[in-house]
Amino acid sequence: MEPGGSTGDELYTHDGEEAGLVIEGEMKLTVDAESWTLKHGDSFPLRQPRPHRFSNPSRENRAVVLWVNCVTVAG
Repeated sequence: MEPGGSTGDELYTHDGEEAGLVIEGEMKLTVDAESWTLKHGDSFPLRQPRPHRFSNPSRENRAVVLWVNCVTVAG
């Protein structure tokens, strides 16, 4: 994520589960009404559907996050 990058101001939802690991820099993660600033080495699970958004609060450094999405296909 480039410096100042984000998913936007609005929270969004989608099917599936997610997990992430901050590899470089930091990111701000907002889920429902709570926010956390995650730094190098921090990880998170995110069960869906929960309203969320994320951003890179740095104006100088990029953030690298390994992000895994798992969606179960009906059928």
